[in-house]
Amino acid sequence: MNNFRSRLLEAMSNRNMTATDLVIATGIDKGSISNYINGKYIPKQDKCFRIAEALDVDPGWLMTGDQVAVNRFNKGVVFTIKETTNFQKDPEFIDLVLAWDKAEDWQKSAVRKLLNMKEELK
Repeated sequence: MNNFRSRLLEAMSNRNMTATDLVIATGIDKGSISNYINGKYIPKQDKCFRIAEALDVDPGWLMTGDQVAVNRFNKGVVFTIKETTNFQKDPEFIDLVLAWDKAEDWQKSAVRKLLNMKEELK
């Protein structure tokens, strides 16, 4: 049973979120959230993004199950399951991710600007 409903329930469980918590966090009405949880409907893209953001998971994973998000460390960075497994074997990568997680906002902003400059020079 690898479908939207099961991924939604898994993400809610991982975040210790109730349906009411999800309603409050997303602003989506109670009836719609109930329908998603019960598997009656799958949300449209805009609502899926709001749910994914509230649950701190990747919207692609929530909709398809094909990706694993590392949003805990950097919102928006998504790796495939194979890449994530490879990263788990690399202690230097783990150290980098943990350092990023502890970095202050201004430090993260500086790194993003440097990476954007690098992309513009290509």
